[in-house]
Amino acid sequence: MVHAACLFAAATVSAQVRTGAVGGAPAPSTPAAPPAPSGANVPPPALLRPPAAAGEIDLDNLAKLPYSEVIKIAQSDASQPPDATVFMLKISSKTGVPVSAIELFLDRTTSPQPLKIDANGFFSIPFNEELMKENPDMVSNQPKGTLSLEVKLTLPEPEMPKVVDGRVAYQELFAPIVTLNEAMRRVDPTFGEPGQQQFALEIAISRENVVKVRRQFGSRSLSPDDTGSVWMIFEKLLYDENPMVIVPEQAEISVRPVSAARAMDIRSR
Repeated sequence: MVHAACLFAAATVSAQVRTGAVGGAPAPSTPAAPPAPSGANVPPPALLRPPAAAGEIDLDNLAKLPYSEVIKIAQSDASQPPDATVFMLKISSKTGVPVSAIELFLDRTTSPQPLKIDANGFFSIPFNEELMKENPDMVSNQPKGTLSLEVKLTLPEPEMPKVVDGRVAYQELFAPIVTLNEAMRRVDPTFGEPGQQQFALEIAISRENVVKVRRQFGSRSLSPDDTGSVWMIFEKLLYDENPMVIVPEQAEISVRPVSAARAMDIRSR
């Protein structure tokens, strides 16, 4: 399983969507405007909301995310049916606030639509054309930047390449990574790009052997590291050329996730 997280963005929320118990002293009333001189067309002064007092919710600091962005995250789960009308997501606090203290609602034009959260942080959000068109914000009673949304991304089971007589074409060798990259890019469009986190191939061989890439104008030998493994990163140029890769007998091929720094290190070797 891979988790995709999205922090709620900063935004201003109108006073009509205030949620949760509000304690502390009542907000001071706005002084009435002085009477306008006779015959003058003087507009009333703007109503200013005072800063939140202790125990009150700061309406200008609530976490929120547009409905369309929430749905985009939910649809990144490949296990969801294509005709789903409800999506399941998980919410959690980055600051240790218990799930029981978190509230969520859709700030619809008619009235707020609460989203019930269970004891484990899971909640359902409806998906329909009306909501997509309206695109209300999903708002929480927690401060912006303190919440995470998670979706369990079901990755396809990669089919490992078949090595025949110690030979396998580059495209066949990297087919599992191409498949996994396509799934991951539903969540992160940059995944697998140079300078980003990506998957790598680990080819476990003895330290006395090498892996050879037989290119059009010469072979390239890849020596194992101290653990006896050769690491390979997907390279578009080689994928398009599709050279033959010579792999020692009894080699074990695995797909491993690597950091951006580790990917750069593998490529430099």
